[in-house]
Amino acid sequence: MSDTDQAVKLPVIHSLELSHFTLYQNRNKISINFGDGVFCLAGANGLGKSTFLAILNYAITGIVASPNQKFQSAKEYYDDSLKYAPGYFQGRVKELYRDDAEVTVRFTVGTTHYTATRDFFTPQSLRRLEIARQDGKRTWTVEDSDTDGNLIHTEYVSSVLADTGLAGFEQLVFLQHFLVTFDERRHLLFWDSPDATLYALYLVFGVDPTKVADAAEWARMAERLESQARNAQYQATTARDNRNEVLKRTGPDTLPNMELLDQHEKLVSQQLKAQKLLEAKTAEVEDVRLRVSVLAAETSSLRRDYNKAFESRFTSPNHPGHHPVIAQLLENHQCAVCGQDGEEVAHAAKAALEAGTCPLCQLDLPTPVDHRDDSFTHLEELDRKLADTKEQLTSAQTASERLHSEMASARAQLVEVTDILRAFEQENAEELKHERLPSDTDAITKILQQYDDERREATRRRDDFRARKEEYRRKLAPIQKELAHKYHAAELDFVPTFQRLAYQFLGLDLEVQMYERVRGPELVLTINGTRRRETTQLSESQQYFVDIALRMALVQYLVGDDGVGGMFIDTPEGSLDIAYEKRAGQMFGQFVTQGNRLVMTANINSSQLVLRLAEECGSSRMHVERMTSWTTLSEVQAESEALFDDAYGRIEKALERGNA
Repeated sequence: MSDTDQAVKLPVIHSLELSHFTLYQNRNKISINFGDGVFCLAGANGLGKSTFLAILNYAITGIVASPNQKFQSAKEYYDDSLKYAPGYFQGRVKELYRDDAEVTVRFTVGTTHYTATRDFFTPQSLRRLEIARQDGKRTWTVEDSDTDGNLIHTEYVSSVLADTGLAGFEQLVFLQHFLVTFDERRHLLFWDSPDATLYALYLVFGVDPTKVADAAEWARMAERLESQARNAQYQATTARDNRNEVLKRTGPDTLPNMELLDQHEKLVSQQLKAQKLLEAKTAEVEDVRLRVSVLAAETSSLRRDYNKAFESRFTSPNHPGHHPVIAQLLENHQCAVCGQDGEEVAHAAKAALEAGTCPLCQLDLPTPVDHRDDSFTHLEELDRKLADTKEQLTSAQTASERLHSEMASARAQLVEVTDILRAFEQENAEELKHERLPSDTDAITKILQQYDDERREATRRRDDFRARKEEYRRKLAPIQKELAHKYHAAELDFVPTFQRLAYQFLGLDLEVQMYERVRGPELVLTINGTRRRETTQLSESQQYFVDIALRMALVQYLVGDDGVGGMFIDTPEGSLDIAYEKRAGQMFGQFVTQGNRLVMTANINSSQLVLRLAEECGSSRMHVERMTSWTTLSEVQAESEALFDDAYGRIEKALERGNA
């Protein structure tokens, strides 16, 4: 995204200072300069690595991510999370140091420099704030007699929103927690919450943040109304069942025709099953259609490459007459170098070629090199690939024919079941809607009438809720279409970035496409031609690192080619096996070499991830902070301190190799 198109800017972190944070008991003050590239906080288990990333986000937003907090809307997430931070730091800061403990963060948004200091127990308050713009600098402190921490925080929020281009502070909290940070919650943006994914896509691909806030509220209202509609339907069903129970107890003469109702219910159930089967077959047909399309394009491309290579075996690609400049001169009688035209221009070039000299430099032409052996090997390789792709295409086309047949069968089955159901309902219309009132006593009549009234009222409320829900859906539709349009315009930049990052880890070709669903646009991942809609279709480590690759690609697109993006990642190596550790390091290294920054934590163990990343970046673009000196090690850890030293030593050597 170009700077002119960039609607939203992210904070770029420069430094962090901690004072009297007693969890890190060996350091009264800790100063961190993040620099460019990678900052890796490496230490043993239980020393507070995850806490460090939580502090970093807290310093910027005043919010700590709760591990149990689900995303429903950015506003609700922000409001609920405000209550969590003070409890989170309870115990991590000793009681005697509550008033002294503070964190200072320095970051930039665009050209504005921020320095903000806050304590750990009043999330919406700042102790000090400095904002430096090109036209000057302003400073606020709680020591000023006419200023309190809440007012400073209000000034901070207002300034940050103006610089980031966001419509509300909850949007910044969302981006920091759900896009920039992959922490111990292991929240998967790709799969865990469609609402969070959609919210991120709105902000990243340039939908106006004010519209995003409205869209999120409308979507939330539509969900609530649908939930209320389901509750009303349940109440209507309960009232009907209660009425039937009364009828059952008043005697057999007043019983409804249960056999007829059961038969009707079975037909409705059969229709629902037929609908689901048709939907499943339709999705499979769409998947195989995409597969056939991709393979057909690959086959066509390979066939062109084969024909071109075959033709090149019988021509000399080194001959100057084949060069585009000379070929154009001979055909158009115009020189692309000096601009002269006419028959004499072409004649001079032909004469030079016939004389065995170059028309440009006038030197003798070299003897043509015979590449036929190399070209034959290339032809064999293309022929093998073409045969393999044709086989895959034939297989996909066969599957397509089968699935189209199965879809047609499923559609016919649905039509048949629906016709039977409609005929049954028409034939038994009177009995199905007839509900006789017993005339035994006035009391029973009143009870039945009460249940009738409850059912009718619940049905009315259900229909009202759903009508209001559709109003919100109609308001959402233009914004969802705008997102789809902006995404398709961004595909040429975003998708290749995601593919390159994910390929570094998976070693597999993948695609990500946007589909418009009832709930809104949805990203669908395709690996080797197969869609992966569920997390069960990928291993845990694949889920994590595909999700990190998605976030990195989104961040890189958001900041643009000339911007600096950043990610906070907590102990990513925990779920990896040996085969993928180095590949993950390469993926991280590729993100950093594009000019981005990475703040990460890592366990000191035999992981190849940190070592590979160190080799990719070298000490000029990666700093490893030894966390074992920050706090007191446990007895077991202290006994193994030599092992930690050895692990740090291996990382230092990898950094040196990266400088070579």
